[in-house]
Amino acid sequence: MIGRGRLWPKGFTGRVTLVLVLAVAVQFIAGTLLIGAGEAHIQRQGLGKRIAEQLVTAERVVTAVAPQDRAPLLGSLSTIHLQMRLVEGAPQIAPGIAPDAAEIARSLVRWEPELAKNDLRLAMVRKSPLVLDRHLEGALRIAPDVWIAFETNEPVAGWTPLIRTSLTVGIVALLVLGSAAVLVRTLSAPLRQLSSDAKLIGTTARIPFDEQAGPLELRQVSHALNLMQDRIEAAMNQRTQALMAVGHDLRTPLARLRLRIGAIADEQDRAEARSDIEQMTAMLQELLEYFETGDLKQDYEPTDLSSLCQTIGEKFADLGYDVDYRGPERAVVAALHNSLTRAIENLVDNAVKFAGHATIELELTETHAVIAVEDGGPGIPWADMKRVMQPFERLDIARSGGHPGMGLGLSIVRNVAEAHGGTFELSRAEPTGLRAALVIPQKQPPEIL
Repeated sequence: MIGRGRLWPKGFTGRVTLVLVLAVAVQFIAGTLLIGAGEAHIQRQGLGKRIAEQLVTAERVVTAVAPQDRAPLLGSLSTIHLQMRLVEGAPQIAPGIAPDAAEIARSLVRWEPELAKNDLRLAMVRKSPLVLDRHLEGALRIAPDVWIAFETNEPVAGWTPLIRTSLTVGIVALLVLGSAAVLVRTLSAPLRQLSSDAKLIGTTARIPFDEQAGPLELRQVSHALNLMQDRIEAAMNQRTQALMAVGHDLRTPLARLRLRIGAIADEQDRAEARSDIEQMTAMLQELLEYFETGDLKQDYEPTDLSSLCQTIGEKFADLGYDVDYRGPERAVVAALHNSLTRAIENLVDNAVKFAGHATIELELTETHAVIAVEDGGPGIPWADMKRVMQPFERLDIARSGGHPGMGLGLSIVRNVAEAHGGTFELSRAEPTGLRAALVIPQKQPPEIL
């Protein structure tokens, strides 16, 4: 299973390309063998015809002249393809037809049947032990103890024809594979774009999928994704509107309760009632802010992050908290100003609640702006880092510490980060405490600027 997982690509383009590679490899092997066998057959048939004609001509001419003139005359009948010589006595070649020369022997007899009447010997030999190519050698008896010995100058069988055929088929196979790979990648481009866009569903504004691009199946998927977004958006809007309506409506009875507190005679009961009302008001405000940041539709505007962070720090300093700022004096980026302000205030508010002080640190990289809020409080265990960013999640220390809220502060920050196309990260500060970093791109796409 492990080997199969390593060999089988994960992507659609890789899988189709691998299938094409295997198909072309099979075609290459089969084509090489079939074409090689065909070429060898054609070569041997042509060679058999040529040798048969030369042997018959040589026999007729040589037997018509005086014995002393036969050898010179036979030498003059040799060609660049076939060398012939006169041999008196037994030739060096073994009697009969060697098995690997049987096809050529049949071709000789087919073209010149009269050769079957004479004693014919054929064999395939190598000129050198280091050479794999084989040549045809033979002998034809034209009289008692008189033979015409012959040998082909060009190889009849061996690796040379096969290598030549393999190179030809291989080049064609590579051209086919390269063209097919380019076409597959082109055809899969809409699918890759669809996958990339689908990952953004739920993290940014609505993603419009092009229902006219790509093949029919891909257009159907795009249409289904658009319908899915419509249904999700309708359900979310309905839920959000209902909860926001409840939150707004609850402000009226809370205001009436706040007016009736004065009628409570006992001062301690009056203070406790006022505290409960303020806590409920803060929770409702936090809930409404969470829903608003989950559906951000404001326009991006130039924002000086340095000035924004210092202003927030001064605001908390006026309330008696120790808040410092570290960073450049000016850093202008395109941002959702009000939402970003709310997110940074949430981080600073959490820091001063649990640690009594906070440090706002602004750092600029080539592509992003990092707004980090550090404190020296108890921090968050590693196992709970992801959980606390989920809506309505509160650690035991928050519940037992008398800090009002619904566990939405960090969720609001995450929504703001995602609305900017950025991320929200939590980590442990050194030596103790928590570091909450809001990472947003410095340059926004032109369409949202």
